Amino acid sequence: MKDKLKIKVFGRNYTLMSDETQAYTDKIASTLDNKLRQILKANPSLSITDAAVLASLEAYDELTKARSNIENIRSQIKGYVDEASRSKNDADNCRKRIFELERQVKALEDELEKRTVVKRAPDEEIVNAKDLISQEIDAALKSPVYPDRKTGL
Repeated sequence: MKDKLKIKVFGRNYTLMSDETQAYTDKIASTLDNKLRQILKANPSLSITDAAVLASLEAYDELTKARSNIENIRSQIKGYVDEASRSKNDADNCRKRIFELERQVKALEDELEKRTVVKRAPDEEIVNAKDLISQEIDAALKSPVYPDRKTGL
């Protein structure tokens, strides 16, 4: 809802309709008043109309550059959001791949366990191949070794 606001610029009173607050509108009017005074102080031969046109051009230049900057920032943000989305999809795919690889490792470990468990004789307990080899090495190390008398070895 637009309110009727009163401002003063360069000694003249103006009434306008705005959605903005009185405080905000007074601040803008004060900024414009200061700008007009700066322009006229720098070039006293200008009319108030000329100063207003120059102030308007400067304000429009700032607005145009600000809009351009906003568009650049929006474009960068869109790029970041797109990149984040791709990264999230990549992370999801990696998690799925890790899950699948973990499942395959478990299956391979199970298969390895099946292939390395041996039973030496019907009445012996089941041991895995690594333990069996280890036991045989220990037994061989405990057995005395006699050199062959013919070869000296």
